[in-house]
Amino acid sequence: MEPTPKQAISAIRVCAQLTRVYKGIDLVRLDDRTRNVYILANNLIEAEVTPTGKILWL
Repeated sequence: MEPTPKQAISAIRVCAQLTRVYKGIDLVRLDDRTRNVYILANNLIEAEVTPTGKILWL
């Protein structure tokens, strides 16, 4: 399974925002159940990107 084009662009945008403020990216994973991209940074900051490209900060 692959991310949608909108989802991939949003995920890269999230990773760029996080690294811009010196937060290390620990995990980027496409969840097979929800089809969301899950991003974990510094073991505390969590974000999910939906297939439509919407960013959900958790």
